[in-house]
Amino acid sequence: MKPRPPTLRQNRRYLLVRTAPSYVRLEAKPLYLAIGEAVTALFGDQGAARIDQAVVAVMAGYVVVRCRRGEEGRLTAALATVTGVAGQRVALHPRAVSGTIQSLRTRIAPVPEPVVLGGEGSETDPRRVRIGAARVDVIVHDYKGENVVHFETIHPEDR
Repeated sequence: MKPRPPTLRQNRRYLLVRTAPSYVRLEAKPLYLAIGEAVTALFGDQGAARIDQAVVAVMAGYVVVRCRRGEEGRLTAALATVTGVAGQRVALHPRAVSGTIQSLRTRIAPVPEPVVLGGEGSETDPRRVRIGAARVDVIVHDYKGENVVHFETIHPEDR
């Protein structure tokens, strides 16, 4: 079967999406399911069929998502509602829209690897992580049996 000529193909747009936290490694299939669930929740089945989203590439700290031309705004709104992928807390932040994947790859900035400063990550001894130049402390508070985690850039001892 011959490929369709460019005039008969559907026009697509590609979104470069930054993942936060950037050190979380994501798989394409659970990410696709999370995005599909968010699109369906916001726009219904008919809207999801119109957007026709797909995860094209998953890189360290970035994801490339495809949609139909003219539906980028709706997909951007749906990406903002994603809070978790496969049980991991993840936020998706759209950075750029383009007609080709190649032009999006030029906009990818290198993602710094996290450096563990100390701690084992238990409830009594929270883990301290440095990402880039900023230090991020994970502080766990216990309130009525619930674990609440705070991310702070200033250590409590430095206040």
